[in-house]
Amino acid sequence: MPELPEVETVRKQLAKEVVGSKIASIEVREAKIFIGNPKELYRDTIVKVGRIGKYLFVYFKSKMGLIIHLKMTGRLVINSQILNSPILKLMNYESAPHTRVVITLADGRKIYYWDTRKFGYLKLVDDIHDEYLKLGEKMGPDPWKITEIELMRKLKRTGRSIKETILDQNVLSGVGNIYANDALWLAKINPQKKSNILTKTEVKKLRESLHAVLERGLATNGASDNTYRDLYGKPGFYEDEFLVYGRTEEPCNRCGTKLKRIVVGGRGTWICAKCQK
Repeated sequence: MPELPEVETVRKQLAKEVVGSKIASIEVREAKIFIGNPKELYRDTIVKVGRIGKYLFVYFKSKMGLIIHLKMTGRLVINSQILNSPILKLMNYESAPHTRVVITLADGRKIYYWDTRKFGYLKLVDDIHDEYLKLGEKMGPDPWKITEIELMRKLKRTGRSIKETILDQNVLSGVGNIYANDALWLAKINPQKKSNILTKTEVKKLRESLHAVLERGLATNGASDNTYRDLYGKPGFYEDEFLVYGRTEEPCNRCGTKLKRIVVGGRGTWICAKCQK
């Protein structure tokens, strides 16, 4: 599933490409993916692209908007000139079997929503700003927007494992399995350790480690070990820097111990038994 770095990468690219553009038409190829009447957005102008956690918010001049969640395998791709380059040999989303929605802009460019699993969606809402505020009240903050004291307070309230807690979008938004695994290894914290017994020093290190791995994710345009692609159809490269995620039996970058895969809260989890006691 695309996590904060992947979704934020798409948000930045989308804002650069489409703010100020008008909608010419919206073709819905899979009815369950687009919630609402797409015709209501015809000739409306995009004025802003925002994000909360893994959700994208597309604001229109009319105050209507689209809430977009990529879920497991969703992609948003624009057919800019770079996509049409024969050198890159990128997918033709116009005819791709898993293209679910096609948004045509007034200048002729198209934005494709592609999704193999069909878990993601585009939801049309009457007041996008109001919906943004409502979701913001339910979700936890991005890891950059929480202090050590606030994080410590949240962790003290639960006896769940620290891995489960930082994946809870009501505690922290945007953190997913990849970055949770890598941050916990970087902080030298066992993913199974109960959240409410972490020391002040551990919480400080965890917060710093979350910042570090998420910033690397942003710098590398995200991780494309699965289906993620950016707005231009290109892969990210964070998977080339995975600290522990997916590296079963590979040596720990710190001590050389072979990494093990365990399950925490139903999620695949990678750990160095020596570094993360």
